[in-house]
Amino acid sequence: MALEREIEFKQLLDRKTYTKIQTTYFPNVQPFTQTNYYIDTPDFQIIQHKMALRIRIREDKTHEITLKVPAEVGLIEYNHSTSYQPLQDTLLPAALLPNDITDVLHSHDIDISQLTVLGSLTTHRLEYHHTSGLLVLDHSEYLGTEDFELEFEVSDAKAGYEAFQKILATYQLTHQPPFNKVQRFFNERQKMKEC
Repeated sequence: MALEREIEFKQLLDRKTYTKIQTTYFPNVQPFTQTNYYIDTPDFQIIQHKMALRIRIREDKTHEITLKVPAEVGLIEYNHSTSYQPLQDTLLPAALLPNDITDVLHSHDIDISQLTVLGSLTTHRLEYHHTSGLLVLDHSEYLGTEDFELEFEVSDAKAGYEAFQKILATYQLTHQPPFNKVQRFFNERQKMKEC
């Protein structure tokens, strides 16, 4: 198990800016692909607490179950390797959940017997180790749509934000923190239900 503090800044991009950043920072980098399977109860008990539960499947066949929980600064991530292969619209076996994740969910009165795989989002990711943190460029596909995002993962929030602002200024961008991927996924899912 790995318990990590995640501090990151994000910016949604249009395709043209995505391509410019890719050319500048990732000219000879090949993207790798990963798919996040999002898990919640049918009445969204997890997301109501601003948390997210996912199983991530990578190209190299490593699987990881992660619970993201808001912290005073950034997020706390509970990460565990798993061999479980999620399937759309199936219940997640409660026995699959590691004890620390179960404890956090129980502390928020979340009914773990109702946890269901609600959908997936596939990301083609590029990574670059910048002097101030990890620069990540994502092209994500989900529910018949796509988006482009720049992420900057840092260990120091203040210095990291200043460096991120400088990167954005290069492309005449003003920082507008987007919804995270799980929120964008569920927002798109809701829009589809309303159509």
